[in-house]
Amino acid sequence: MDILGQIISYIYQYFDNLGFLLLSGVGLIIIYGMMGVINMAHGELMMIGAYVAVTAFHAGVPAPIAVVLGGLGAGVAGIIIERLVIRHFYNQLLSSLVVTWGVSIIISQGTLLLLGPSIMNMPTPLGSFSVGPFAFGVYRVVMFLVALGLIVGVWSIFRWTRLGAQAQATMENPAMADALGIETRRVYTLTFGLGSALGGVAGAMFAMTATISPFFGQNYTPMAFITVVIGGGASPILGLAYAGVYLSAVQTFASNIFNEYIGYVSVMAAALIALLVMPSGISDFIERRRTRATQR
Repeated sequence: MDILGQIISYIYQYFDNLGFLLLSGVGLIIIYGMMGVINMAHGELMMIGAYVAVTAFHAGVPAPIAVVLGGLGAGVAGIIIERLVIRHFYNQLLSSLVVTWGVSIIISQGTLLLLGPSIMNMPTPLGSFSVGPFAFGVYRVVMFLVALGLIVGVWSIFRWTRLGAQAQATMENPAMADALGIETRRVYTLTFGLGSALGGVAGAMFAMTATISPFFGQNYTPMAFITVVIGGGASPILGLAYAGVYLSAVQTFASNIFNEYIGYVSVMAAALIALLVMPSGISDFIERRRTRATQR
């Protein structure tokens, strides 16, 4: 057995799983982690991004631009959904869950009626490289790097831009933000649109690794929510990274020892254990430990 190839295979699988979780959850850290909206239609926004990207690609648009168009398409859809539905259910956690679940059904069933059950896809670009008997797709590495870039971009927006400052103020105390002259409705719309666009980018990128159908997004919503919820709300962006690192390690280990199905089940079990130990999430747990350490 090629020991070096096996080690690289484990590392590759780990970062592949990590990239998948980060891409799936990057839009949700804004919509759920920051805005407090349980958006059950997140997968459908990813599906919209995938369909837009595939349609653009087959019309002759280069794949990178098609991915951007997928994000823009999902962002526009998110803005429409926010204006028509979501804005009536802020600070109503259970209501937002039920309403967005209904929106997800409408979008998926509407897509099925419009486009039928036909399956679309995009070819996986960039080829592969080999180490001993093991072959690795270059595109999977690119997905991980894009996921990191999106997370850094989101952090930069909320750390350095005016929109980020206004969004944080609006999420923390909308009445005070409104009194200070911030157009809170506009901020909510733009923030939800940004989260939706990130979901669309993720869907467009996943479209190059899987076939697309009207129920494409349902494959990604559960894992995205699990990762974001485990991350916690004290620092949603860092929390997503913490949760991704933890769950990817569990999935990679279990998948190699047993099989892919056991790896998926192990992620669910690991999530349950994490929430039993840290009910408020990993970032909240780390923040409390840090606070206690500074008070000593």
